[in-house]
Amino acid sequence: MRHYRIFAALAGSAALLLASPGPASAVINATTDTTNRFPSVGGLQVRVDGDWFDFCTGTLVAPDVVLTAAHCTDFFTGAVGDPDAFGPDDWRISFDANPDQNSTYYGADHFVIHPAWLQAAPGTGNSKMGFLSPGHEDIALVYLTHEVVGVTPAPVADAGYLDGLDLTHETFTVVGYGTDDFITGSAFSPRAITVYDGARSYKDVTVITTRDAFPDRFLKITASVCFGDSGGPLFHEGTVVALNTWTFSARCDGPNLEYRVDSAPAQEFLDANL
Repeated sequence: MRHYRIFAALAGSAALLLASPGPASAVINATTDTTNRFPSVGGLQVRVDGDWFDFCTGTLVAPDVVLTAAHCTDFFTGAVGDPDAFGPDDWRISFDANPDQNSTYYGADHFVIHPAWLQAAPGTGNSKMGFLSPGHEDIALVYLTHEVVGVTPAPVADAGYLDGLDLTHETFTVVGYGTDDFITGSAFSPRAITVYDGARSYKDVTVITTRDAFPDRFLKITASVCFGDSGGPLFHEGTVVALNTWTFSARCDGPNLEYRVDSAPAQEFLDANL
C-alpha cells in the first residue's frame, strides 16, 4: 500500500494552496478552531522566491522551541542569506488560528533533527518498509529566535505513555493547518480542485488497533490529517503523544500513521535536546 508524507511539497505548492469559495477547515472534515482551543499549535511557512507558503504544522513545547516532523525541516540546510538553499531565514511560524499578513510570526534560529533520520538511507517502498523502517525517526525541534508571547507550551508525553492506555477506548485529537478537502482529483492530479483555507482545525479520532506490519513507533488512526498537517500534534487530554506523519491516500480519505513521541528513539532525542 502506498503512503505519503502529510507535507505540502514545494514543487506542488500552487496546486495545494488553491482555495475554494465557501467555509472550509484544515484537516479533513474537521472543525475550525475559532475559539482558539489549541493555541500552542502553529502553522509553518517557507519562503520561496520572496513569497511565504504554508507547508507544515508544529507545536510550541517550550517558550522558544517548536516540535515538528523531521521531514518538515531536513531541507533547511543553507546558511542565513544563502540564495541557493533554504535556511533558517526562510522559515517562520504563526500561532494565530487563521494567520494573515498582520499576524505575529516567529523565525527560526536553528533546527535540531533526530540524527538517525539524517543518517538513514532514502525511504522507498510501501508502508511496511521504506520511510517507516528503523532509523527513520521523523521528529525534529526548531529553536526560535525569540520566546513566544502569550502562548503556553503544550506538555509532551513521557516514555511509554500510550502503553498505559487501553487504545480501543480512548479518543485523540489531531490538529493542523493543512489541506481541507479534495473536490476533484487528488494531491497528484494535474487539475485537482483543492479546498484550503490556511486556518487551524482539529478533529477527534480513534486508533485502529487491528494489527498491521508497521513499526510500534507509529499509531494508525482513522482518516483525518492531510497534506500540510505534517508535524502537527496528536493530543490525548492536552498532551502531545504523536506527530502527524503519513497518510495512506493521495486524497487523505484513508488511515494515517502518527509518529509516537513516547517511543524510545523519540524520548532519547527529546531528553537530549529539550
